[in-house]
Amino acid sequence: MQLIPKRSCWAGLVCGLSLVSFATACSGRAAPLLTADPTGTVLFEQGQDALVAEDWRDAIDAFDTLLRNYPASPFLAEARLGMGQAYFERGRIDDLIMAIDAFQGFLTYHPSHKFVDYAQYMVASAYVEQLRTADRDQGPTRQAINALEQFIENYPASYLYDDALQERLRAIDLLARHELEVARWQSGRDEDWDAAIDRVSWAFEQYPETTLKCELYYTLAEAYKQGEQFEDAVRYYQHVINEYPDCELVDEAQERLRDINGN
Repeated sequence: MQLIPKRSCWAGLVCGLSLVSFATACSGRAAPLLTADPTGTVLFEQGQDALVAEDWRDAIDAFDTLLRNYPASPFLAEARLGMGQAYFERGRIDDLIMAIDAFQGFLTYHPSHKFVDYAQYMVASAYVEQLRTADRDQGPTRQAINALEQFIENYPASYLYDDALQERLRAIDLLARHELEVARWQSGRDEDWDAAIDRVSWAFEQYPETTLKCELYYTLAEAYKQGEQFEDAVRYYQHVINEYPDCELVDEAQERLRDINGN
């Protein structure tokens, strides 16, 4: 999954970052060049050209060499941002971790830069790229939400704000679905129906913004039915029917009510 169109985004970013004119992207792999120029301009150009050519390894090498050898370069911020982008584009888990490190470095060392909102968004993007299915560990999901909430709090005027809101809600739904799947399993076990009720109640408390409310209420009703607490079961089946008429579980809720009422 991705938060932004990768190719169009980084291409536009490179143009936005460009402080020097850069040549047509070279083909083939070129070793990073160390020169006596204290600005590291040649390395910066190499890194930019590699980004344009989608040669992520060359871009990483060039920007990393610049950062390690030219501490007075005027291109340090752009190098960190470009290196983060290259790692992100490679997309493997270890690369995404390195991308987070690069973007966090950018935020630490260049807090007043015009692209700080983008860097924070990309930290969240790198966590989102690591999200797993609902049946797996949700550590990356929580980290993504934390990063997105930092962005939402700090950059409400950013052009990426609406995207961040959408991605945060999607991540919240993933956490809610994790709880939902466990609760469904518990509700089908004679000895665990009360645990299912507790888990669904906890999910409602923790994730009030989730779009999975219909499924959660239905699972709550199922758990009460399994525990033969039919009055509560009827109440929540009815809630599904009345409050979520477009939910795909409405027909099943109606069928459950007929079963309970003996019709």
